[in-house]
Amino acid sequence: MKHIIIYIAICAVYYNIGGLATTNILRLTAGNTLSVNNSRCVCDNCGAKISPFLQLPIISYIVCKGKCRNCKAKIPIYSLFLEITVFLGMSLISFVFDFSMFGVALSFIYYEAVRIVVVCVRRKRTIDFVKQYLIAVASMILFFAITESMALLNFYLTDV
Repeated sequence: MKHIIIYIAICAVYYNIGGLATTNILRLTAGNTLSVNNSRCVCDNCGAKISPFLQLPIISYIVCKGKCRNCKAKIPIYSLFLEITVFLGMSLISFVFDFSMFGVALSFIYYEAVRIVVVCVRRKRTIDFVKQYLIAVASMILFFAITESMALLNFYLTDV
């Protein structure tokens, strides 16, 4: 039972990272001017602030039927696809490696690979890209440390 709680907690972190992927990764691409450390989530079309409930990845896309609540502009499907790809990919990698520290590390390497691919495909932003990229990496290091500590706890619980 203890392990299931840790597995769910790790997957919850990945779920949140999936949601952050749309802001963290897409803000590094061409046409974006918002900083990756700007916690304000806004509609790309009208600039309206997105409420915390509607920032839940995947679920909010379904609840809002793929449209902005304010201006009814269609939310790009690639945002949903990116959230699902990150969440499921990280969860699957950790699951395959039994939520071990190695599995968690591999899942974050996977995330970084997805980030690099998306930035390359969509082209990197021209304004202060290196600074923004380093900020994005620093935020993921924090998530990695939290998740890795849960994997370490899982390892110690296995030995008991």
